[in-house]
Amino acid sequence: MRRAVGTILEAGFQMESEAFKTLVEKGRDDSLKPLVDEVLKMASSVQPRPLFISADLVLKAAEQLDLGTVPAVPVEGLGHGRRFAEDRESKLEVVFDPTGKLGTTGAFDDFLRYFRNRFEKMSALFQQRIDTRSAGTISDALAGGTNGRGRFVCMVVEKREKGNRIFLTVDDYDDEATVLVGDSNPSVWQTARRVSRDQVLFLETRKSSGKLLVAENIVLPEIPDHRPGRATDEVYAVLVSDVHVGSKVFMEDAFRRVLGWLKGEVGGPDQRYVADRVKYVLIGGDLVDGIGVYPRQEVDLKVPDIYEQYRLAAKLVGEIPEHMEVILIPGNHDAVRQALPQPAIPKEFAGPVYDSRRVVSLGDPSEVRLDGVDFLLFHGTSLMDILSSAPGFDYQRPVEVMEYQLRARHLAPEYGKSTPIGPELEDWLVVEHVPDVFQSGHVHVPGSGVYRGTTIVNSGAWQGQTDYQKRMGLVPQPGLLPVVNLQSMQVRMMDFRSE
Repeated sequence: MRRAVGTILEAGFQMESEAFKTLVEKGRDDSLKPLVDEVLKMASSVQPRPLFISADLVLKAAEQLDLGTVPAVPVEGLGHGRRFAEDRESKLEVVFDPTGKLGTTGAFDDFLRYFRNRFEKMSALFQQRIDTRSAGTISDALAGGTNGRGRFVCMVVEKREKGNRIFLTVDDYDDEATVLVGDSNPSVWQTARRVSRDQVLFLETRKSSGKLLVAENIVLPEIPDHRPGRATDEVYAVLVSDVHVGSKVFMEDAFRRVLGWLKGEVGGPDQRYVADRVKYVLIGGDLVDGIGVYPRQEVDLKVPDIYEQYRLAAKLVGEIPEHMEVILIPGNHDAVRQALPQPAIPKEFAGPVYDSRRVVSLGDPSEVRLDGVDFLLFHGTSLMDILSSAPGFDYQRPVEVMEYQLRARHLAPEYGKSTPIGPELEDWLVVEHVPDVFQSGHVHVPGSGVYRGTTIVNSGAWQGQTDYQKRMGLVPQPGLLPVVNLQSMQVRMMDFRSE
């Protein structure tokens, strides 16, 4: 066993305590060396390369080698039969919730205050960076002579493309200018192609004639590279969204398999091991299919009563084991205002869900801290706006769009597209705090990735393709469940599409 552990350390990995226990349990006599070899092979194939060997990984390797089942390790003094997460205290902290902070009249002054607040928040983000801290103004850039250099923070007022040239009309508090972006600098030009109205940027420019500036560099606010928080124990968060109870194509059988797995009733030894350690279930919006959300939705509905939809949803939510924390935010199909940010789903509609078990109901977007890991929860309504306006993005690759939201430090950069946004006292859609995990849904295509230390997860859906989606050419990939290990930050996609 000492040689086995030494081999793992020499390969550049460290071992979690539970992984060592599992290795002791599984690696007997002649099976130990093949097991270690398989563990190292699997760990080396994961991108990004993990720092720690987890018990989950040892179990996968054992299953691959067909070494039999692993009995659960009992918690000392509690006897057999208890699940790991049952005897572990919840560490849930609500960091931000827009509920109770919303209220706008839609008057002109509200819009002015809203955009000023967005500009101030974004300017503060640029002030935190060394390379953009020394910013001037648009007036400074225009006051320079021919070829004079300017560096300033601005908001995009208008964007026009003409051939291989892009013209951005930008302003700050005091002045306005037109910025030309040509394709002579491909990286700057590609950045400009994805820029939308209302985005806040840092520009480095060269003075041309009149009020024309030529862009030499475009800097997005970006999130800094960081080390994410991690749980001290191997506990898991299950990420769900877009359940769509009430739809004709709600995949009830598949979702019930998820519930059975959470209860420890289905799945192989490896899957049950993970289920025993699930402490948090995050539901990222669209719990029900709603009423009148899109044209001719009634054709796609099995349950055309919003109250009945929530009553049926309550029966499902109520089956989630009581020791697990359930966090719920709304989506565009839920019975709540459509404009972002959204408050929590009111008890008037979701009362049966709240009565079914303990539910932490928050608005959209919200921020929570789970076992020291910071989550940004956002349903993702604005993803379709970005997909439709920025070149190079694909509906089937939602993680790339979510990465751009982090780079832009805003969840809905362009105001006035198909996503309604309320002109609140503050722009709550600015990503001020860097999350360790960014969860979204809405597009019904699951995926995961890592960007600058932030784990990005789109949690997919539990609804088959509707007639509306067919007309729109949208092909969902339902039935896949992302599960996040809060100690290693690895994401596992579990397939519940069939028995």
